[in-house]
Amino acid sequence: MRSLKIRMTRQPSRTALLLPPCRRFLSFAGALAIAATLCGCASKPGPWPARALPASAAVTVDATQFLSRKQLVDWQVDLDERRLRATGSPRHEAYIDVLHERLARAGVKQLRFEPVSFRQWSVQPEDWGLEVVHDDRSGVLPTAGYIPYSGVTPPSGITGRIAYLAPGASPDASLAGKLVLVDMPAVAWTGKVFHRSAVHVHDPDHAMGPDTPYARQFQMLGPFISLLDSLQAAGAAGVIVILDTPPMSMNGLYAPYDGKVRQLPGMFIDRDRGRRLRESVLAGTAPVLRLTMAATVRQVQTRNLVGIIPGKSAELMVLGSHTDGTNALEDNGPNAIVDMAQYLTRLPQDSLPRSVMLLLTSGHFAGGVGMKQFMDRHQDDGLMQGIATMLTIGNLGALEVLPDSNGYLRLTGRFEPAAVFSPRTPALMDASYAMLKQADAAPAFVLPASSPAGDGGPKNAAWPGAGRYLWEAQHIPTVHYVTQPTYLLYYGIDSVTRVDYRLMQRQTVALTQMLLDLSRVPYADLRKETVP
Repeated sequence: MRSLKIRMTRQPSRTALLLPPCRRFLSFAGALAIAATLCGCASKPGPWPARALPASAAVTVDATQFLSRKQLVDWQVDLDERRLRATGSPRHEAYIDVLHERLARAGVKQLRFEPVSFRQWSVQPEDWGLEVVHDDRSGVLPTAGYIPYSGVTPPSGITGRIAYLAPGASPDASLAGKLVLVDMPAVAWTGKVFHRSAVHVHDPDHAMGPDTPYARQFQMLGPFISLLDSLQAAGAAGVIVILDTPPMSMNGLYAPYDGKVRQLPGMFIDRDRGRRLRESVLAGTAPVLRLTMAATVRQVQTRNLVGIIPGKSAELMVLGSHTDGTNALEDNGPNAIVDMAQYLTRLPQDSLPRSVMLLLTSGHFAGGVGMKQFMDRHQDDGLMQGIATMLTIGNLGALEVLPDSNGYLRLTGRFEPAAVFSPRTPALMDASYAMLKQADAAPAFVLPASSPAGDGGPKNAAWPGAGRYLWEAQHIPTVHYVTQPTYLLYYGIDSVTRVDYRLMQRQTVALTQMLLDLSRVPYADLRKETVP
């Protein structure tokens, strides 16, 4: 009998989202108005600011000279509609070309691509799935997504009776050759994690105190990777991971994204189906499952996109983000950089104390391969020594969205907590604090590197997210702005109505002011760290 394969089920439409009233943020009517723009709005960009700016605009940024909110909404819709942009995929490469066009329109005349070669794991929708096998029959067991880079099975899949590994138990040889059911590791913090190490706190409404709960998906990455590696070492044939989410709520978790191809093909399932499977194992009636992951692994080439805006000096201020991603909120940094670029290119060249490099890297979702190869490519040509500092940005405009009592996501009416990471350099930390206050992005924290000797790995990184590689490998001063909403790593979810576009505009203006302010700080002062 022909085997059935699972396909991802579409999420509810944007207009089906339930949005609580918000004082300062997107209203219900506004959210629905945004949702109504879905039909082709990305093809109607509208006018951009065009007049030349005076030298004084490089000292005090003119907030009226940035792109309209409509343009930002259009781009957010466009990016959500592109869905998962896995590193080196056709959707990702098409988006890189679009960003090249936008930067060219923004007036960036020196643009180039740099090749990035890496080992890509990919799977087509019809080539993966989970089935329950009954004698000569099989039926689809709906899943919440595949585990990227987890492994490869034959087209016919692998079949076996499942075993259950309880939370906290260590995998052993008894799991060899078996399909193993596990719970996603749970990690929860409170605001104390931020408050105890923050150099500056911007939280005028006291939205995040030391006892405020804080649980986000990124916190489980390290424990999750450790679990997968230990299961592989024990010889498990495959893994099924139970997410603590209700059915149809958050399909498409893209994790881990370290780019390591494992030999442990795996799937995610929601908590209801996971509970039934767990109970059957514990009752001694575990079903026989067939797990299919007919993925391909091959060496492919993607691209970094690099632009230069000349200034008075050859020293570089680097403005960076990544181009691959899961949803529009996860990687809206490049579009903000386009907005910043159209402002910077209209300034007199002599008003820019340093030149500005725009560095849009590939490979964030493949272990940071794009940034790593950029560093390797320019290790001996003097470029690294010419970088005064780097500012990396992303996840702008994020509204806080948390699970309700049933596990379904709801807007809370607050901004998502934000962090700015940097070395313990007064010039960088003071500029970061000034940026947060200007943008009125709160609650927000200026934090030193959480692991000063970080090696770039997910278990020992200087800080979570992108933007850490120049600091970790070269000790080049870096400032990284990031938020980590609950849904950040999910590609089966829409973000358009989960963004505050006025906040995004304020952030873009404040980040531009920060970049220009730091461009006037002497090179040596950007490297003067204080003792913790």
